[in-house]
Amino acid sequence: MLLDEELISYDEATRDALLGCRRGAKGTKPADHELSTILFWPEPLAREIAGVKDSPNLWGYWALDDSPGYALSAMRGLCRTVRKIDDRHHPVCGGYSGATTLRNFGPGACDIMSFYFYPFLKDRYERTMNSFDTQWILTDARRRVPGIPFLGIYQAFWEAQDSKRGVNQQRPLRPKDIREQIEDFVREGASGLIAFAMLDEAGDLRGWNSDESVVRELRKINREILRSGALRVTREPRSMSRARIQPRGFYRDPRPVPGIVPAWYVIGPFDAANGSLDSSFPPDTEVDLRARYPGKGIEAVWRRYRSYAGAVGLVEIFGSAEYVKQSMAYAFCRVNSPRRMKAELRFGSDDDASVRFNGREVWRHEGSRGVHLDSDIVPVTLEKGETAILVKVYNREGQWGFSLRFTDMQGRPVKELAFFPEAP
Repeated sequence: MLLDEELISYDEATRDALLGCRRGAKGTKPADHELSTILFWPEPLAREIAGVKDSPNLWGYWALDDSPGYALSAMRGLCRTVRKIDDRHHPVCGGYSGATTLRNFGPGACDIMSFYFYPFLKDRYERTMNSFDTQWILTDARRRVPGIPFLGIYQAFWEAQDSKRGVNQQRPLRPKDIREQIEDFVREGASGLIAFAMLDEAGDLRGWNSDESVVRELRKINREILRSGALRVTREPRSMSRARIQPRGFYRDPRPVPGIVPAWYVIGPFDAANGSLDSSFPPDTEVDLRARYPGKGIEAVWRRYRSYAGAVGLVEIFGSAEYVKQSMAYAFCRVNSPRRMKAELRFGSDDDASVRFNGREVWRHEGSRGVHLDSDIVPVTLEKGETAILVKVYNREGQWGFSLRFTDMQGRPVKELAFFPEAP
């Protein structure tokens, strides 16, 4: 079994443990590992790759579909295994559903990224969604892997049956929505476009092929691309132009974007079963970065984590969506302003969250949702000097995390701010 760069041999695997472990097998070195690191077994994967690599229908390999926990070492192990076994050089495609999942990306994680966002969570397609989230993810990803290409996954389960979210009760998917999503990915320099086909419980196809008018539009788009080798993209709407932080089309090295909190001290999870955002735990009354508290099955201590495009994925930190259901976590940082200034706090969370400045609540969201960058735009005043920021996030179920950044009152990133802690 591979854990980061360390091989661990063992005598027996049970549901909850590996028995008879021997650290540092085959000359590797024993080392400390991140909390919630996903284990990786190269041998069974190698056998699977050998069985499919010569298929004429194989384009590449898909990995990381909202996997809970810290998956970067497993992704790197997967890529190494594929390159060792697959002499036809099919690419490894890493799936990323938003900025919170970027903790699982880095050099050696994949050959090409795939972005799939969830417009159905808002019961409509917002024109800024694909372009905005794509720019922010690539801003972070291409700082670590310059020029990493990406595929745009359009539609993203619009017609999926999901009673927990009440998907698209207000408006079904329209051909116009499909065209706009595809254009928005192409505008950001997508290397390709794909979509998932799904089967519901009755065995019927759902998703992009659930409506004949949508299928006709996709055939039209496909013919246009085949005929000309490109797609005609309409003029960028003003709302998207105002939100733009990177140039249109492909770029290798992203522009730096100020105003993002680079790192946080994070503590949790705390067991908030049958609770709410108002459930109280020790960080509500004190922020002692040396303190240790009883947590949900583990000791809760403050640890430093960097943010990715301004976002922190708490499932990626703590692991297992089932384990962190009905849980609370806290994140702490300090921002230093050279003068008193009015600014906009741009925030997103999954799920309920509050933001406090020097102990005073400046924003609160209650309700289930996914992390979308800039979901909430809150006018705030930053006093000259240091402001302590405490974010409290309650997870109802499923994914978990938050995003936070500062802009001026016109939405432009603020350059003058300094943050503590620095990114690890």
